[in-house]
Amino acid sequence: MQSSTNSYEELIIILEREFTLCSDLVTLLQNEKDVIVGLDTEVLDSHLRDKELVAAKIKSCEEARERLLDSLGMTNKTLSEVAAGAGPDYGDRLSFIASKFKSITNSIAELNTLNSLLIEKSLFHIKNSRNFLSTFGINPQSRISVEA
Repeated sequence: MQSSTNSYEELIIILEREFTLCSDLVTLLQNEKDVIVGLDTEVLDSHLRDKELVAAKIKSCEEARERLLDSLGMTNKTLSEVAAGAGPDYGDRLSFIASKFKSITNSIAELNTLNSLLIEKSLFHIKNSRNFLSTFGINPQSRISVEA
């Protein structure tokens, strides 16, 4: 049981680290509107690198969480399912963390949707501006790429 206790403690540490990273991602996504509207390619590149770094760290936490759950015999279990099987010492803490993750993942999804709409709108305006300029024989250089 001692190894199980240590594993649950380790799981909580991993999840708290991952939640902090998700909070960092929310902050980046909240700032993304200003970055997109600012049209400063250097700021945009820096912002994208920051998002990629946070995403890589989140992925690392996810992989550590999956390995730990595998060692506990809880492969492919949701955090709520893990909390239900963790017993009273850890179940409440894990349930609380699970509810925090539900909330923050909803925030991330909403911000991603809003930012995607803003990007689509910006690209539409850029395309229209480019078409307008081309009617006068002006062909601006393309430096925009759309990557998912």
